[in-house]
Amino acid sequence: MGASGLTRILAVASNTYRETVRERVLYNLVVFAFLMTLSGLLLSELSIREDEKIVKDVGLAAMDIFGTLIALFIGVGLVSKEIDRRSLHPLLSRPLRRRELLLGKFAGLGFTLLVNLGAMTAGLYLTLFATGRGPEPQLLKAVYGLYLGLLLVVALALLFSTLTSSVLAAVCTFSLVVAGRFSDVIRGMQDVIPGAPTWLVRLLYFAVPNFRNFDFKAQVVYGDPVPWAGLAWVTLYAAAYGAVALSLAEAALRHKDLP
Repeated sequence: MGASGLTRILAVASNTYRETVRERVLYNLVVFAFLMTLSGLLLSELSIREDEKIVKDVGLAAMDIFGTLIALFIGVGLVSKEIDRRSLHPLLSRPLRRRELLLGKFAGLGFTLLVNLGAMTAGLYLTLFATGRGPEPQLLKAVYGLYLGLLLVVALALLFSTLTSSVLAAVCTFSLVVAGRFSDVIRGMQDVIPGAPTWLVRLLYFAVPNFRNFDFKAQVVYGDPVPWAGLAWVTLYAAAYGAVALSLAEAALRHKDLP
């Protein structure tokens, strides 16, 4: 990919970022995330010694939930809505490749999530400071894991948005995210369904994205160390799975009736 291709990707990313920040649902979700984070301060009154754990647990959970909603509901509309409105036709009639379009959309929403996750993190730190707590460097490792998971949700949303309508894409993406958060249930499927073939169980387990890999909330909340090797592993995992999802999205977009 040359300099001209990178320039086109950045142009699409910039336009996508401007579009996503204008979405009212984005602001609503961020406001609710701040409210849930600040609610940790009120919940802390219910406990004498567990106030810090409650604040961090509620704050990280709010960031995870609302970040996932942002990635899901905005991500599925990045391509499918333009296909429905046929606004992709003039875009792709220019020297803009489908890969560049998808990478630009992915980067634009990824930056939007980064900005909003940063705002949520600042709100959580303010809440911790309000309870008399000092800096929490380990907290950033949990936030980094959350961000990787959100980027993977965006990649999956883009994939399904190239295959079907916005509504169905949202349902498929949500179902896959939920399945990925309960991947241990898939691994133990033979305990529930004794006749299930071992190869099928293994195939499902490895095919479904394991979002539990990105969850460091419990370790951070209870003060357990988060090794750098673990962060490196989840980074590679997210990069590999995301690359596959975006490649499949590009292949699906090539089969659309587009220029």
